[in-house]
Amino acid sequence: MILIRTMGLLAALVLSAAAVAGETPPMSVAVAESEHFEAVGRLTPEGMSWYVDYADSNAPVLNAELELEAGGQSVKARFRPERGDYLVADEKWLQPLRRPGEYPMALTLIAGEDSDLLSGELRVEAADAAASGAMLSQPAGWLALVLGVGGLLAWLWRRRSKGGA
Repeated sequence: MILIRTMGLLAALVLSAAAVAGETPPMSVAVAESEHFEAVGRLTPEGMSWYVDYADSNAPVLNAELELEAGGQSVKARFRPERGDYLVADEKWLQPLRRPGEYPMALTLIAGEDSDLLSGELRVEAADAAASGAMLSQPAGWLALVLGVGGLLAWLWRRRSKGGA
């Protein structure tokens, strides 16, 4: 019984080490900047959220008007005071941007008496379609598999040696 528990513990340790050492999935991020403003956008399942700062002070730009243009289509972002960001939730506008690729973007920002045009690019990385098989491409994944199978065989052998009880 100690052998089985030890092998199970080793398998769990190897799996968690492999998860920590593995790469995190790429995040679809856009960066747009001008002389006066900097903006960072992130594509998420709920839409595209943007954080906008003044370039000289890094202070957040709150409650401004933000309009984005990509692929010849424009959309206005809605300011969310509870998060301090701007959200684009228009799925028709977002749909083409969810495919892997690089997309040039233009942002028109009006913050009180300040206004500017920011240019940037959204990079969308291809999702790993074989995420479930990626673990076995690493040596730690194979070691965890061997330890798991070994633990199962040891358990079956022990059970059989006790007369199936």
